[in-house]
Amino acid sequence: MTRAHRRDGPVIDIHCHRECAPAAALMEDAARAAGKVALGHGNATTQAVNQRQLAEIRPKMDMLDVRIGDMDRMGVDIQAVAIAVYQYYYWADAELGAKVARLMNEEFVEAIAKHSGRFLPLGTVPLQDTEAAIGELRYLASELGMRGIEIGTHVEGEEISAARLDPFWAEVERLGVVVVIHTQGHTHPQRLQGHNFVNIIGHAFEATLATAHLIFDGVLERHPGLKIVVVHGGGYLPAYPGRIDHGWRARADVSENVPGLPGDYLRKFYFDTMVFDPGQLKFLVDRYGAEHVLLGTDYPYDMGDDDPLALIGATRGLDQRQVDLISGGNAARLLGLA
Repeated sequence: MTRAHRRDGPVIDIHCHRECAPAAALMEDAARAAGKVALGHGNATTQAVNQRQLAEIRPKMDMLDVRIGDMDRMGVDIQAVAIAVYQYYYWADAELGAKVARLMNEEFVEAIAKHSGRFLPLGTVPLQDTEAAIGELRYLASELGMRGIEIGTHVEGEEISAARLDPFWAEVERLGVVVVIHTQGHTHPQRLQGHNFVNIIGHAFEATLATAHLIFDGVLERHPGLKIVVVHGGGYLPAYPGRIDHGWRARADVSENVPGLPGDYLRKFYFDTMVFDPGQLKFLVDRYGAEHVLLGTDYPYDMGDDDPLALIGATRGLDQRQVDLISGGNAARLLGLA
């Protein structure tokens, strides 16, 4: 399979993870008391596979130098690295949540500084407390120089579009920080137990719900300058915009917070290439524009894409300008590298 090549700059991966070992140590007792287990979703078989995978990829999750060889083989020049999703720690109380978020942000910046040019840090904020989240957002942007953060699709079951978080979104917009949205946990686990449905169905489903709430609860209307990347190809919603537009036309309870077509707000989001299928990637490009699609791999997990440039290369009809944008140009623009 022929790989795509970016001709005008580095290839940038917007979707990858790293575990912060000091944070895991700090939170070990609290996590045990709260019954929180890393990747502890699904039935017994799925959980066993997850735990074996964590043990196998542990060096790559923690030590950045270990992953450079993989990046070179994949053709990735720069990873925008976010914390492992089980380290959002939204279940912690406000004080502990703020403490561990600060620890992770500072540790990430320190670790990445040792590998100049290969990594960019995406920060984290304690969304369980609005003021703490705003404070950490300001700190990581102004003091640590971070240009992006990653957040979950919900806060222990509360929507990220909740009214109490509107000041947070206002500050995100003011600062120009990029927000990457990634699934953590599942709000409907009872039907996702077997077959790794928690991942292969649930991740895209949670992304769909979060994106829909941001649109229909009016967050995008109130804050049109937001730069939001929804990974896993944005979930299912980008592939089915006609249904939400029909609902908006047909029902007052759908259109009450949304003065324009929901599908038009959907065009404001950015999506990654984690769709595994050239036809689906081409659909995203045709529908939302190459300017709104970014290379992503979900490294280092087994459900990731270990040859993203091959997927882009297999997508028929992309011209070189589009390839350049998808493989790094868009990420560079959003993260202030271009």
